[in-house]
Parts: sequence; structure tokens; C-alpha cells
Amino acid sequence: MPFVKQIPKSQHKINNIGGFFRNYRINDGLSLTYVADSIRMNKGFLSDLENGKRNFPNGTIQQLSNFYDISFDENQQLYDKACDILNEAFKALFFANQTEESDILKKAVENTNIYENSSAYFVFKIIELHYHMRISNNNTQIEYIRELVESNLDALSLANISIFYCLLGIYYKRKSVSIFIAENYLNKSLELSSSNSKVYAYSLFQLISLCARTNRVALAYSYCEKARNIFNRLNNYTTLFYIDFSQCNCLISMGLYDFATAKLKELLSDINQSNKEHVSKIHHSLAWCYLLNCQYSECIKYTNLAIENKDPSCDLCYFIPYSYYKQNEYLKCLDYIESHLEYADDFYKPFLQAISARTQKQNVDFEKNIILYYQSLLQNNVYEDIPLIQNFILDYYTETNNKDMMIKILIDIKSFNDKDLTLKSSTLFVDSSS
Repeated sequence: MPFVKQIPKSQHKINNIGGFFRNYRINDGLSLTYVADSIRMNKGFLSDLENGKRNFPNGTIQQLSNFYDISFDENQQLYDKACDILNEAFKALFFANQTEESDILKKAVENTNIYENSSAYFVFKIIELHYHMRISNNNTQIEYIRELVESNLDALSLANISIFYCLLGIYYKRKSVSIFIAENYLNKSLELSSSNSKVYAYSLFQLISLCARTNRVALAYSYCEKARNIFNRLNNYTTLFYIDFSQCNCLISMGLYDFATAKLKELLSDINQSNKEHVSKIHHSLAWCYLLNCQYSECIKYTNLAIENKDPSCDLCYFIPYSYYKQNEYLKCLDYIESHLEYADDFYKPFLQAISARTQKQNVDFEKNIILYYQSLLQNNVYEDIPLIQNFILDYYTETNNKDMMIKILIDIKSFNDKDLTLKSSTLFVDSSS
């Protein structure tokens, strides 16, 4: 983990001016000795200034500015203004006000030159990080700013560092390969922020989906409980829906289908004109819940409702044919797959082809496609679908009386329940590909 120069809460002191000149010297490739000799200053004294151990005597800032040929603005109001901009942009993110967030960030970066050589330099870099994450999607700049700020944490307040870590958590959470890096950043944000703050609440909210994605649904559920109280206290009612919705999906993943169904229907009854876009999400989760609970007619009903309400989720493509297969309605199953396979997402096509092959007792094609799909789930950490597929595979090997393969998939099921299942540890996939 690349956390550097971390500062204990109790010992933190903002060193925005010293940190600026330290960074400027390092960027110029100059040694401490060279700069100290050039301006006729004791090397130890200059080091203390750069690291916030001494206050700058009168004239010293100007002396360093002259050496580096810059005009440094030490106006405290500029630093305070940058902090206000950062907080306002984060507040807009917290309340999901994308228009306001975009306006704040775009206006801020138009005035980059104002903050470049000032005590607000590092605060403004976090603003730029926010901008590149949410507006420009410039990954190169994001990585540059991450390294820069992490090397100069002493130039920032704890409140600003907590925002910085939260933003990085959101950024790294976007990709499965960096999801645990994201978790580290989000936990650091929680450590440094007040439990009543928007930053703490939003970091907690991000951890909900992160834990759910990494097969730690009980932990995700506990985060939902904790986050709900904070978001309610901060009057963020829009996000409350997503917390309640996430909690329902956690209940589904834990196999508590009746509780999940009741809570989802309660959410559905609370929908009004202002948040009707949530209807398809609830229908989707109800369909999934009924599918796992072997109530296939209800699954088909709510899948169709989700589709009618324009739910964009690709995985809906297999809910209906799988339900038809489980109800022994084989012609309906095959007709549905034939008419939808061409338009299905490539990720789910092997599963649809496996259902078709299973229906027609084409065992070779079934094994080839279901192993391919199982492999994809493991590669992409799509943990939510894994129990369904494992049981589908187990049913097949039970029916074909293949005891060796039954044992292997049962080992995978145990590994999944123990949170140890990975692509490399899957006995079924390793054996099938060897």
C-alpha cells in the first residue's frame, strides 16, 4: 500500500508553506545542501522550515521565492477559499447533485493559476483530483496527484486528508483488480474523519457495495445499519433508498429470502413520482430473490416487470429461461433462448447456451459452456451468481452420477461459503482446464 508520511491524529500540524517549498525543491532536483548554501542558510534550519518544525521568520518566504523565481502568495484567505471549494464539491458529491458538483469543479480548475504558488497548493491538488475523477477521467493526472499529495500529507488538515482518501477509495473501487486498495483508502478516510461528517458517511456507504462485491455480505449488512443512521441524521434521503436497497440484496445473498422479499415490497410501496426510476431496480431484485428461492413463476413475473420498466441490467437475460427450465417447460425455455441469444450480453451467452444444452441433454456442450461461464464469474469476482451456478452444476453431476465431479463442486461450494474460493483454488475449473 502506498500510504506514506502518515500523521497520527494527535500529532498533526498543517505545514502548507514548508511543504510547498520542500516539494518545489524536490521537483527541481535540488539538494537541501545546495539550496541552503545558495541562500546562505543553515541546512538544518532549512530542513526544519520545510518540515514544519519552525515558523518562517520575516523575509524568509520572500527569500525562497526569489531563489526559485516564483511569486508565492501566503494569503491565508486563499487557503481557506480552497478548503471551502473542496468541501462544497464533496458536499455536492455526497448529495448526488452532479450538476452542482460539475459546476464547482469546472469553475475551480479555470482558476488554477491563482492557487499554484500559494499555501493552498496541496488543497487545490485534491480539488483537481476530484475534477479528473468526475469530469475529465484523466487517470494519468489522478495517479500523479495521488503520489504528490501522499508525499506531502503534512501540508494538509486531517479533514482534507480524509476527503483525499475517500476520493481515492471511490476511484480504485471502479476496478476489481484494485478493490482492496480502495478498501484501504476508505478505511483510512473513516479513521481520520468525524463519525458525524459527510466524509465518514460517504466512505461507509462506499464500503457497503465493496464488501458485497467481495463476498462479505454480513459485513456489508452491518455497514448498511450504521450508514442508515448517519445519512438520516444528515438529511440525505436520496442515498437512504440505496442503503435500504443494498440491505435487501445483502439479505438475499445471506439466503434470508422472506425478509428480503418483505423489505423490497415495502420499498416498492414507498415509491412516489419523484423516485419512480427505482421501480425497475426493485423488480429486478425481487425477480432474483424469487429465482434463488425456487419460486419460478414469481421470478418470471418480476423479470418481465423489470424489463417493462426499462431495467438495463444484462443478467436479466437468463432469469426467464432458467425459470422455464426448472419448471420443466422446456419448449418455452428453448424458444426464449433462441429469440434472445443474439441480443444477450457476451458475458451471459455461455450460460444461456448451457441452459439450452442442459434442456436438450447435450452433455458435452453443457459442460463446456457452464465451465466457461463459471470461470468468467470467478475471473470477474461476480460472487452473487456463483451459488446458483454451483448448484446448477451439482444437479447435473448428481443426475449423471459422476461422483468424482460431485465431490469437486462440493469442495468449491465449501470454499465459497468459507470466503476462500478463487479462480486458482477452484477444483472444478483447474481439473476441467488441465
